[in-house]
Amino acid sequence: MEPLFSKIVIKNIFYSFSINFINFLFPLILIPFYIHVFGITNYGLIAISFSLINYISVINDYSWSALGPIKIGKLNSDVNAISKYISTVINTKFLLTIPTFLLLFLLAHLYKDISSNSLFFLSLFAMLFSRTQNAHWIFIGLNKVKIYFIINSIFKISCLLTILFCVKSKDSFQILFFILGFFDCVIFFTAYIYLFAKENFTYSLTSFQEIYEELQYGFKMFLTNLTICSILNSGTLILGAFFNSKIVGIYSVAEKVIMLGKHAIGVLFQGVFPKICTVGARSISELNKNLRQIFKYYILVFAAGTLFLIVFSEQIISVLSSSHILESSRYLILLSPIPFIASLNQSAYMSLLMHEKKNIYFTGYFWGLLINISLSFLLSYFFKIEGMIAALILTELFITLFLNYKVLRNKNLNFFRK
Repeated sequence: MEPLFSKIVIKNIFYSFSINFINFLFPLILIPFYIHVFGITNYGLIAISFSLINYISVINDYSWSALGPIKIGKLNSDVNAISKYISTVINTKFLLTIPTFLLLFLLAHLYKDISSNSLFFLSLFAMLFSRTQNAHWIFIGLNKVKIYFIINSIFKISCLLTILFCVKSKDSFQILFFILGFFDCVIFFTAYIYLFAKENFTYSLTSFQEIYEELQYGFKMFLTNLTICSILNSGTLILGAFFNSKIVGIYSVAEKVIMLGKHAIGVLFQGVFPKICTVGARSISELNKNLRQIFKYYILVFAAGTLFLIVFSEQIISVLSSSHILESSRYLILLSPIPFIASLNQSAYMSLLMHEKKNIYFTGYFWGLLINISLSFLLSYFFKIEGMIAALILTELFITLFLNYKVLRNKNLNFFRK
């Protein structure tokens, strides 16, 4: 049997991690700059806006980050078929831009500090548009992750330098999303130019019937992605509705560290899952053996990560923020078990994906969303941020227990049995 972490898998993990390092660690690096230049209150407003955009942009991403690479892989290097599929996704994404803009307009008006600042409010639309055509999933499917890593790195670093050297005043937070959106647009334009020039990609129009079929095919995965994103971003959005931007800013510093931990789970998934697909198509027993290995590895890695966050919480926060360090580090300690709990459902999630049990994991995440929203409103109202954190932990526990329980109950899915 081939080892789980072969050279190809390790290489895919490395490049996927590097892309996510650029995309998610750089915002973490910029937190001290944002707080220093804009102040903790304006940083809280930026954090609310990021959560709002992340939440809405799931509509444009739909299900392609998860299902797109698998579909491209199944097309087996048929350039015409791949071009047709990518064109269908591009056209569908542009069509979905209309409801996302409308939703952003409506939701942004729930936050007075956003809707009352016309320039900042307008910048959110530029940022949201830049998220419409993310091409990372295409390069995963084509096994060209290295190319996307190079494109992404060049322009993300350029964006970072532009912010550091051009954003100077406290009020310049209003143009921050214009800058971020511009460079994101350059990334996906450059990615598509590469596809045209080097991969013989050709664009074609798509019928409404084909768009409908594409939306129908990925609908359950979209709902699952929507619930996951809602759980990730609901805390900041609900706190923003109840409390001022300063409180959200203090909480958000700790939350960003936890978000990085959860994104690490996604990076490992992107690196490991293509190998799991190959193994699963060949042998169920070999698939289950690999899933058991993943479960054990994740326990060790993420338990160590949780311990690290608890022991060095103040030091981590002090790197990111020069104010309210004790408060943010306490929130970080309370939040620290979340990546560990979430990592324990990954083997079950992969097993359900491989056996095409969409209804099971959708049900788990959907009920998790309902629990999260109801508990978040209730507990944050009475216990403020501590209540919000408790709601997040209880949500992650429910999802992990639900998915693993469903796997254990089904002899075909149960990877724990040898």
